[in-house]
Amino acid sequence: MRIKEKSFAGASVLALAIALTGGQAAVTSPGDQGGNTSSRPVATTVPTTPSVGNYEGELNGDTRTFALTAVEFSQQIATFPIQTAQVLGWKVTGSDNSKASAPGPTLVAYEGEKIKFVLTNELDQPTSLHPHGTHEPNTADGVAGIDFDPVQPGKTVAYPAYAPGHAGTFAYHTHTNTAKQEPRGLAGIITILPKQVPAKDNPQVDVAMTLQQFNPSADDGMTISDGAPAVPKPDGRGMWPFNTINGKTGDAAGEPININQGDLVQIRLYNASGMTHSMHLHGMDMTLVAINGHPTTPTTVTTQAIAPGEFFTLQFRADNPGNWVFHCSFPDHQADAGKSGYQGAPVGMTRIFHYNGFEPVPADYFGPPAQ
Repeated sequence: MRIKEKSFAGASVLALAIALTGGQAAVTSPGDQGGNTSSRPVATTVPTTPSVGNYEGELNGDTRTFALTAVEFSQQIATFPIQTAQVLGWKVTGSDNSKASAPGPTLVAYEGEKIKFVLTNELDQPTSLHPHGTHEPNTADGVAGIDFDPVQPGKTVAYPAYAPGHAGTFAYHTHTNTAKQEPRGLAGIITILPKQVPAKDNPQVDVAMTLQQFNPSADDGMTISDGAPAVPKPDGRGMWPFNTINGKTGDAAGEPININQGDLVQIRLYNASGMTHSMHLHGMDMTLVAINGHPTTPTTVTTQAIAPGEFFTLQFRADNPGNWVFHCSFPDHQADAGKSGYQGAPVGMTRIFHYNGFEPVPADYFGPPAQ
C-alpha cells in the first residue's frame, strides 16, 4: 500500500468519447482548442488532490484493495479567526493520524480492475463506507441496517471485491448516522481511470476537489471555538462558518494551483456538504464535460451549480495569464466566519490558479489578514 503526497502540477483525465446525436449542433470542448490535437493513445496520468493526497491501494492480480481507517483527529481548516477543528476522516490503515484527512485521500484505480475496501473503525461509534456511484453489488454497498452491519469500534471488515461499471469520478462516504458523521468529514473521491486516452483529451493539469462545510463549536453550534468538534449543523446565524475545498479554506491552502499557459486543465468536483454550491472561475470559461461519472455533451459555463452528493467534471483552456480565483458564488461561502481575507480577498471555498511565470500570489494571502 502507498499513499501519494499532494502534487499541484500533476495531470490526468478521463477520456472524452462523446458523439453528438439527434441533430444537435456541435459544441467545441476545451480539448479541441489548440494544444495537442493528436489522437494517439497516451498513458493516463493521475489527478492530484491539493491539501489531501491520493491513495493507489495495493494491486494483487486484478484486484486493487483500499485499506482505510476511520478516525477522529484535529485538522487545520483555516488560518483565522480560528484554525483547527476536531473532525472525522480517513487515513490509510497502518499510518499514523498525522496522515489522516477530511476528506479522505482520493482513491485511484483503473479500468479492468476490481476494487475492494477494507474498513477499520477507530471511532467511538459504529460506522461504514459506501462507494457512491460505482455500480457496486448490494453486498458491498455499505448501508448500515439495510444490507450491511455497521463496523463496530475497534473492528475491521473486508467488503467483497467488484468491478466498477465504468470509468469516471465517484465518491465514498459513511452511511451510518450520516446526519452526524458526514458533516464532520467522512467523505472522499474515487477515480476509475482508463489506462490510456487520446493525447488531445489528456489535460496537463487534473485536480480533484471535495467541497465541505464545518462548524467547530464548543457550545454545540452557536459560537465557533478553536479546536472544538465540528458539529453537524450550522451556527447561530443559520450558516456554516467555514466552507472548504479539500478540507481547507483558501487562506489555509498554503499555495496556489500552478498551471502553464496553453494547458488543458480539468477539475473534478464532489459536493460532500449539505448545501448546493455555485462554482465560478474568473478569467476563462469552463466546459462541463461529465456529470456524475458519465460523459455529457460539452457545455460552456461560467458558473456551475453542484447539489449535495453530485460530482461534476469541468475543463478550461489556460489562455489568459494571471492569478485567477475559483470559488463558490455564495458571498458568505467566500469568507471565514463572515470575515474576508488579506485586503478583503475571498477565502472560504476558494482556490487560486496561478500561471507559471506570472507575478506570484501575495504570500500574505495564505495566512490571517493583518489586524
